[in-house]
This record gives sequence, structure tokens and C-alpha cells, in this order.
Amino acid sequence: MFLVALGVTTYSLVAEKLIAIEFAKKELIGSQYLATIRKAYDVILMHREENGSARDIDDVLSALQAAEANASGSLQTSELQQEFAVALRNLAASPPTPGNPALLDALAKARVLAVRIGDDSNLTLDPDLDTYYLQNKVVKKLPDILGRLGELQIWGRGTGQPRLFLHQQRMRVLVANSLLRSDVARVEENLVRAYRGNSDGSLKREIQSVFALMISNINGYLSSASGRIDGNTRPTNASTVKFSYQRAVGSSIAAWAAAQSELDRLLNLRIDGLFSRMRFSLLLTGALATLSIFIAFLTYRHIVIPLERFEAIAREISESKDYSLRMEQDSRDEIGRLAKAFNEMLSELAAARDRDITEHSELARIQRMTTLGAMSASIAHEINQPLAAIVTNSNAAQRWLGHSEPDLDEARAALRRIVDDGHRASQVIASIRATFKKDGDNKVKLSVNDLIGEVLRLSSSKLQTHKVVVKTHLSDGLPQVAADRIQLQQVLMNLIANANDAMTSVTNRPHVLRVSSELQNADSILITVEDNGSGIDQKDRDKIFDALFTTKTSGMGMGLFICQSIIESHGGRLWASPGDLFGTKFCLVLPTGKTDDA
Repeated sequence: MFLVALGVTTYSLVAEKLIAIEFAKKELIGSQYLATIRKAYDVILMHREENGSARDIDDVLSALQAAEANASGSLQTSELQQEFAVALRNLAASPPTPGNPALLDALAKARVLAVRIGDDSNLTLDPDLDTYYLQNKVVKKLPDILGRLGELQIWGRGTGQPRLFLHQQRMRVLVANSLLRSDVARVEENLVRAYRGNSDGSLKREIQSVFALMISNINGYLSSASGRIDGNTRPTNASTVKFSYQRAVGSSIAAWAAAQSELDRLLNLRIDGLFSRMRFSLLLTGALATLSIFIAFLTYRHIVIPLERFEAIAREISESKDYSLRMEQDSRDEIGRLAKAFNEMLSELAAARDRDITEHSELARIQRMTTLGAMSASIAHEINQPLAAIVTNSNAAQRWLGHSEPDLDEARAALRRIVDDGHRASQVIASIRATFKKDGDNKVKLSVNDLIGEVLRLSSSKLQTHKVVVKTHLSDGLPQVAADRIQLQQVLMNLIANANDAMTSVTNRPHVLRVSSELQNADSILITVEDNGSGIDQKDRDKIFDALFTTKTSGMGMGLFICQSIIESHGGRLWASPGDLFGTKFCLVLPTGKTDDA
């Protein structure tokens, strides 16, 4: 792409310069053609007007034919050149008499051909100030001046003509005189502008004197011919008028030649300058291209290749996770420093991975210890209640047997309760083990209301001791739930025990425990356990279900954690919220499985 861009840029540069060079060369061809037209004016006005020869016309025709052949590939002037050649031949065949119409026709054809040459050769289109005003004079102004000199000289001769014809001639002379003076004034203005556009002043040195002489001679001719303009049919000195006419024409031809010479010089200078700038631009472009290629080579060798190695090593490390790989780059430049930093980063990554492995191992060990601790705390927490009941019933049995008359019936009842508590302790241990094993084989269909009543009976003695009034609101017709009876029993007993403990410190109102059950929606049952105790601090409400977090002085912080784990294992939810008036309300939602059964 770089070479293509370079080639396009070079081509555009060369093409632009070549177009400008061809433009200037075409102007040179037009200028050379106009030199032949200038010679034709010289023959027509200086030699043929009075006593010209046919040889002069033939020389001009040969020169015109050569100029047309030279310009045939560039200018579209063939038809006008042929018309001018016919006019010259007609002039050669006509007698050299004053007022010759063939002479006027030749001057008109010469002027038209000069304008076409200027248009086709770009002379009238070139906007460069160094040649613009010279081109205008060579193509238009000087041919116009010479043509008007010829017309003025021809129409000024009216000897022996009728009065009406003399009047027409006089009007033509007046018009030609006015136009000639106007042309001379414009030439003077253009000369000032041309001198101003030429920075080195060479143009003024070369043509100022020639044009000054031309303007002076034309003004002298106009003055000497003023008798004709005033209506004098016989000038006081005809030879003087003729002499001043010849001087005016000769100096105009000389001014044309000088202006054309300067025009050719300036065009050649422009062409040489364009060639020089094109060569310099090509040399500069070549030097920049060589430098760019050299820089590209250095960039590829010292940057691209090391970066490709970087990419390969980074890809290999990404795929293999082998942080022992290293980038081999011994240079002291930016790439070398980058390689050093990359290798140091790999070393840090390897050390970090080793630390991560160690930390993961330690974390796994801590997690295992935490699990074991949680399991131990859970067993201790859950087994504490049946063990406490066993101790209480044993003491009661001893008291009944220790009476002077032992009450054997009460003793047997206490012993049966001890047996039941022992079985319950065994079931609690089995339930906890199933929880940690995530074993769901013990789930059976059960009635929530029956389970609540069973738990309240088991907790009645403790509730009575703390003078707790139990109020239940159990909805009838609730669907059964699939659950582990022992686990749900432990959850409800834990929530009721917590509610009882929360109300022990309250002395200014009755201790009321409210337990309710209701159908929350088609496939879930809501159970609430609400106390009117001291409540839970707002800042601790989000932490009470965390393991090992407790607000009790003698608590282990595992009860609610285990309760939530059990409920979640049953597909339900457990949360706490402030009570309606006092205390805390625990809400428990269990799925009925009714949708699944359907």
C-alpha cells in the first residue's frame, strides 16, 4: 500500500507538471505562428500597399504553410489559414492602387487568424501575470493597431471621388482614428501592468523604448493625417503623411517583434522552471521514499518482529497458563524495556498463582473446619433440648420415687418421657446428619396444623413456666406438605423457644405467643410465629440468620442458621420482620406441591 500511495503521488506530481509544460509549449507554438502573421502584416502594409511584389506574397504564403504544418497537431486553424492565403493571393493578383479592397480583405483575414491562433494556443487563456499582458498585445492589440493604421491610410485617400463617397470615407477615417487612439491608450495601460507583474524588471528594459517609439510614431502619424480628418482632400505635404505612416507601421512591427521575443523568453523560462521543479520534486520524493523504506525496514526489524514474538508468547501463555515462559529481548530500547517489564509481570503472575494455590488450600481447610464446627455446634444445639428434657424427667422420677410412699404411676410417666426424649434425640441426630448429607428420603406428606399442635404440646411445660399465653389461628382445610417431620419440628420448636426467650425480660405486659397458618397462594402455606418481646435491633436483623451470630449471652448462633438451611432445603423461605405492636414476627413459607401433583 505504501508503494502504491507513493506511485500515485509521484504520478500526480509528474502529471501536473507535464500538463503545465504542455500548456506552455502550446503557447510557444502559437507565438511562433503569430511571428509569421507579423511578417504578413509587414508585407501587406509596408511593401504591398504602394509597390509590393508578388515574391513578397509568395514568401509569406510559404511561411504560413510551414507554420500551419508545425501547428497542425495542436491548433485548429487550417481553414482560417487557407482563407488568409486566398486573400493574399487575391492581393498579389490585384493592382497596387489606393483603396484596394483586396488589401482590406487581407487585413481582416489576418486579424481573424491571429485571434484564432491566440485562442487555440492558450495565449488568451493563460492567467500568469508575467506573460498575460504581453500575450494580449501580441494576439490582439498590435494586430488591431496595424489593421487600423492600414485602414486609416487607405480610407484617407479620397481624391477624385464623388462628394457622397468622400463623406463616407471621412466618417470611416474618424472612426478608425478614434479606435486607433483608444488602442494606443490601452497598450500604454497594459504596459504599466505588465511591468508591475515582472518582478526582475527585465521586461521593462527590453521593450519600454520600442513601445515608446511606436506610440510616438503613431501619434505623429495621426497628427500629420489630421488634414484628411478635417476634410482636406489634398494634404499640404503627402510625402510627409506617407513617411509618418511608414514610421508608425515600422515601429509597430518592431514593437510586436520585441514583445513576441520577450514572450518567447518568458515562456521558455517558465518551461525550464517547470522542468526544474519537476526534477527537484522527483528527487525529493525519491529521497523521502528511500528514507521511508529504510525506516519501514528498521521498524519491521526492531519493532514488528519483537511484537510478533510478544504475541506468540502471550498466546502460548494464555493457552497453557505456563508463567515460567519468558520473552528473550536483550536490547536497551523501548522494546527491550517492555520485554523486561513483561517478564517481571510473568514472574509476579507465577508468584501470585503460587500464593493463590496456597490460599485456596488454606481456605479449603478452613472451610472443612468450619463445616465440622457448624455440624458440631448444630448437634450440640439441637440435642440440647431433648437432653435437658431427659435430665428434668429423671429428676422428677427420682422425686416421685423418693417420697415415703413412692408414686409409681408418676415415676413410670416420667420414665416414658425419658424414653421418648431419648428417641427424639436420636431422630434429631439422624435429621442433622441427613441435612448435611442433603438427603431428602425422609420427606413425607404431613399436616402443618397437626405438626404445630405437636410442637406446642412438647413446649407447653416450658411455656407454662414463663407464663406465656399461646394464641393460635390455624386455617382449616390446608393442603399437606412434603417434608421431613423431625426437621420441621425442630424449626418450629426453635422459633417458639426463641420467642419464649425474647419475652423473659418483658415485665410491663403479658407474654403472648401467636402462631398462625394460612394458605398464601395456590401452592404455598404461610406459618407465622410472633412474640411481643423486646424485638430485634434493626442493625442485627440482616445478620440473625448468619452462622455463629447470636444476640443471646449464652447462645451459640446456630439455631436460626440451621432453621433457614432446613427451610431452604424444602424449597421454602424464612425471614423475620417487626411484630404488629411489639416483638418479632418470623414468617415461614413451605410449598405444598399441589401444582406439581396436578
